[in-house]
Amino acid sequence: MSSYCPPARASDWLEPEIDQEWRPKLRADVLTRLVLIDAIVAKALANAKPAAATFPLEQRFRALAEKWEQETGSLSSVTKRVMNKNYQAIVGMGQQVVPILLRDIQENRRDWFWALSAITQENPIDPSDAGRVDKMISAWVNWGKKRGML
Repeated sequence: MSSYCPPARASDWLEPEIDQEWRPKLRADVLTRLVLIDAIVAKALANAKPAAATFPLEQRFRALAEKWEQETGSLSSVTKRVMNKNYQAIVGMGQQVVPILLRDIQENRRDWFWALSAITQENPIDPSDAGRVDKMISAWVNWGKKRGML
């Protein structure tokens, strides 16, 4: 696992010894425990998986889509709907979520037009069909079929 910063170790939290008589010295057994803690934490971090990787893509999508719909279903502002954190998390899933979006737009008629355009960098909707939801859905479904995604 690569990271921006080196992992913190328990021993990093110890302040360097200052030549002060009143400060007690760490015992050898305490230092040994800190080294063991460092080793345990390093092993756990090496075996850790991102939380997102533990759930299948479609399951994550369904959960986020449900939350998005609950939080924004009553909003009329497209900007507020697409800037919702759950919608943005779905967009962040990238190309691999496109077939799921296409199936969902076909089955549930949810507004994934902006997400599909943002992810694919394409827009198959004819400008004259803007706002005509059936035609917009049909354009994306046909786009997906041509590419073997549906």
